[in-house]
Amino acid sequence: MARGRLSPLEIAVLRRNPYVEDVNETRIIYTYKFKCMFMEQYLAGARPVDIFRQAGFDVAVLGEKRIERATARWKALYAGNGVEGLKGTARKNGTAALPPAWQKDHAGLAGKKGQRSTAVLDEYASKLNVHENRISHFEKMLLEVTGRLKVLEKQSAEFAVKVDLLAEHGSLDEDYVLNKSHGNTYLYELIYEAMGKYAGRLSVNSLCDIFHVSRQGYYRYLKQRSLLET
Repeated sequence: MARGRLSPLEIAVLRRNPYVEDVNETRIIYTYKFKCMFMEQYLAGARPVDIFRQAGFDVAVLGEKRIERATARWKALYAGNGVEGLKGTARKNGTAALPPAWQKDHAGLAGKKGQRSTAVLDEYASKLNVHENRISHFEKMLLEVTGRLKVLEKQSAEFAVKVDLLAEHGSLDEDYVLNKSHGNTYLYELIYEAMGKYAGRLSVNSLCDIFHVSRQGYYRYLKQRSLLET
């Protein structure tokens, strides 16, 4: 299956793979370590797609054609000079594998033994690392906010249950309502109704705590209710 240009999300995911040295929308530069590991496993009989998958790549994102081209390229380099041939990256031999924004800088510095070119690449790598750290920070913040929202949703549902209970009995004294001599069966019925009304927002445990009854008693009530309805 052929793949076209990589999306910004796919690029972001690929950059997190330790075997990716650099990536843009049209090209992926793999690390020397991965290419050596690939050839070792390939020569041992492993399928290229399996090697990529085990290295943490989404083969659906890469596409079969991209994997086939990489395999053919590395086989040729390996056949020419063994693992040393795999060091023949585009950064050493040219600019084809660099993002378009980098090619101008690289071309202007190529005649100075690569010193300034290395500095430019290191600068871009440093900037990339800063952006990745920011992304990780925002992801962590998002998880924290999501956790807080879940807590607030649960508290909101619990409060709504109590309000419904007090409104039904016309009293603002919750303890008075809960201690009225209705018996636990009445409270189990309230829990049953609340589970239907607030499905997905409250658990049986939370409702049993609100109504001060045991979970075992509520499940016995459900069993008896089921027998009566059959």
